[in-house]
Amino acid sequence: MRPGPQLKYGLPMLIIVFAVAAVALYGGATLVDVKHEAAAADGGGATGGPANITITAKNIAFDKRTITVSAGVDVTVTFVNADAGVLHNVAFYTNRSASSTIAKGATFAGPGQEELKFVAPGPGSYFYRCDVHPDQMTGTFAVK
Repeated sequence: MRPGPQLKYGLPMLIIVFAVAAVALYGGATLVDVKHEAAAADGGGATGGPANITITAKNIAFDKRTITVSAGVDVTVTFVNADAGVLHNVAFYTNRSASSTIAKGATFAGPGQEELKFVAPGPGSYFYRCDVHPDQMTGTFAVK
């Protein structure tokens, strides 16, 4: 006895229905894309796609001590100065001496925010700081 059309086409149709539902649910994004978006929102970006990072300055301190991105990716840093009337910026340097700049944002009084865009350098451990408070406000910029 030969299987009817329900058995012959049932499993492939079920797979197609699940695939269409997954695309509708995730908007065409793969699971890797979803993980990257979560990592980037968390100060990451080490999965290879563009890195969108928010750094907040409050009470003369950054909210992140380490930021990790992939080498060569487009980095967009949204810098939020939450300290009313206090000057801050965010600047990325090749090392703690701050003699060679990777990217440097404008200094401005809070509250306010600025976007800084640059391409991540090659793999290594770099440095970021507020130029107004170079001893209190520092962090590591890790590039994988």
